[in-house]
Amino acid sequence: MSAVTQPGPSDGTAQAAGPEAWRVGALDEIQELLVSAVPVDELLDVIVGHAARRSGGSAAITVRLGRTTAVAAASDPLAAACDRAEQQAGEGPCLDASREQRRITVADVHDDPRWPAWREATLAAGFCATAALPAARRDGVDVDLAIDLYHPEPGEWPEDVLADVARFADDAARAVALAAQAQEQRRTNEDLRSAMAARAVIDQALGVVMAQNRCGPEEAFDILRRASQTRNQKMRDLAAAMVASVSGQAPHSPHDFRERPRG
Repeated sequence: MSAVTQPGPSDGTAQAAGPEAWRVGALDEIQELLVSAVPVDELLDVIVGHAARRSGGSAAITVRLGRTTAVAAASDPLAAACDRAEQQAGEGPCLDASREQRRITVADVHDDPRWPAWREATLAAGFCATAALPAARRDGVDVDLAIDLYHPEPGEWPEDVLADVARFADDAARAVALAAQAQEQRRTNEDLRSAMAARAVIDQALGVVMAQNRCGPEEAFDILRRASQTRNQKMRDLAAAMVASVSGQAPHSPHDFRERPRG
């Protein structure tokens, strides 16, 4: 049985520099992406690319964030199809590796009867050797992550490749957790900005209603609410139209924030 090929990047530089240089380069790029606040899916694309290059084959990442588990990224469509089949069947080496917190390797998929749906998809994709490498679970990191490696040739995976990618999976899980937290915070900030801006516009419209109807703020709000329901129009949109009709210009919100420049 032939061994899985030792990987090397397309330009040959990382192979010459050694595996540690590969990891340092990968972590440097991940750090730059975190600083740049890229979306989680873009970060995962970079991570899976580095894993594929180190393995000399293809790779996919399965991630659980909260209660959602999905094939988060893959180096190519064939690897993505294999992991999708595993998710749809609810069984496979990656899911078992993550659940049991242990490395799972398959030297020849032809000889392994476990996980039939995943096995069929993997062979159809032209892969014979696979490895599932889960990130170690850590307190305070609400992410389960596993990297799947795929190779068209059967054989045992080189131990140094497995060790490097397993260690990289731990690094990746921490990075993904940070990126997910930052992304959620950005969404929360946007929601707050939208809510504050909407409130400011509605307050301006309430002033108009109060002046026109000689009423207090509670009655004015009730009038605006009933008009919104009758016209099947969002209250902010109705308020904006009302202010514009009176002032002749679009309403201004003091909460239309500008991003602070980086540097």
